[in-house]
Amino acid sequence: MGLVNWIYSVGGKLRILQVSTPQEVRQARAIQMRTVTIEQLTSEIRGKEVQALAQLPAELSLEFDKVFEAAGVKPAEHGWTIVKLQELLDTPQYKSMKAPDVQQAVLGLLQAQKAPVEDLVKDAVARDQALDAFEEFARKKMQIRDEARQREVIDIKAQIDQLQKQCQQLADDAANDKQQWRAWHKKKTDYEKTMAAALGHLLDKTVVTLDENDE
Repeated sequence: MGLVNWIYSVGGKLRILQVSTPQEVRQARAIQMRTVTIEQLTSEIRGKEVQALAQLPAELSLEFDKVFEAAGVKPAEHGWTIVKLQELLDTPQYKSMKAPDVQQAVLGLLQAQKAPVEDLVKDAVARDQALDAFEEFARKKMQIRDEARQREVIDIKAQIDQLQKQCQQLADDAANDKQQWRAWHKKKTDYEKTMAAALGHLLDKTVVTLDENDE
């Protein structure tokens, strides 16, 4: 998970939070830091709810808040979340400050409002987990839809091929009927001519009709 790796590599440098494993806990220095484990940062994600959202037809159009809601990600009682922190840092006041000053100001504000730093980290990790879980389910659904489309394409192509064969067969049947009709009509005309020729020796008037048109 990208966020957890980021916590490992950058968290200590920020001097806001020290991330430790059960085997290693670094000593706090400069700014007071809390020691937490990755296990303490992770939150349980309600997979079934996330999967239910991913099964919606327009899952990719869902707002992230819906994903977080389904995953059970809720703000702590103090109200501070990673989103609220991002919004605060995006204000002109904090943008104009240097990094150390921003750090001191944020830590002081969080301490004053009794918002533990690890709560914000837990919130960020929970959101990251929720998005990762939703992405996995959405990807699987897209793959299923894609496979279904491919099968449909194959079926349609088979139907097109069958229809083309039927069209060709109808054209062949029509040509064969016309050929047989012309052959029969010629045979009929020849027979009528023979009868007319024979009657010509007996009668002055023609009594046998002769139709040369074979259409």
